[in-house]
Amino acid sequence: MPDELPVDVNRRERNSLNVPASIETDDSFVIRVRNHGNASRVHVHLDENLSAVASLEDTNYYVEANSAQAIPVSVHEHGVVHGKIKLSAGYGATTRWVDVKLTEPDDAGSVEVDESLAEPGGGERDTDEERATDGAASGSVLADRPALPVLVLGALAVAVAVGAAAVFESGLVAAGAVAVFVAVLLAGYLLVR
Repeated sequence: MPDELPVDVNRRERNSLNVPASIETDDSFVIRVRNHGNASRVHVHLDENLSAVASLEDTNYYVEANSAQAIPVSVHEHGVVHGKIKLSAGYGATTRWVDVKLTEPDDAGSVEVDESLAEPGGGERDTDEERATDGAASGSVLADRPALPVLVLGALAVAVAVGAAAVFESGLVAAGAVAVFVAVLLAGYLLVR
């Protein structure tokens, strides 16, 4: 999740701006504008240092009354950079500056990507023969016969339905048991087909 710079508009009075003094991040971040009053326009400007390594989609944002808006700041070059963001509300009636410090990204969380991922199949190297060998090596009955659990559950459903028909001695329950039996036969046919 990207870092956030929280900005409150119209919190105390019309066109007021509450912002933190600074933000430090190593990548792209979001300016999260929360409007506590009437609809307002917020103008965002990156100073020269910051605009050399980061960008905005737009500079003028309309924020609905009592709502929030995310303004993404895309960092496209990494390195240590000190800059400022200028925020203004009410067509310049209120202006605030935020110090921004961009740092080098931490490479501790990086992941090495195997070149085989570029090959068709997404790096999957198992052949059908290897998978068959793995299933046989596990010694699992289910690996050899994946339809077995379905057939066992179907037989159990038929047994419960027949038992219920015998206990309740009702034509309606017997009809239900027949419907379960037919459904299990149909499922078994489709499974082994």
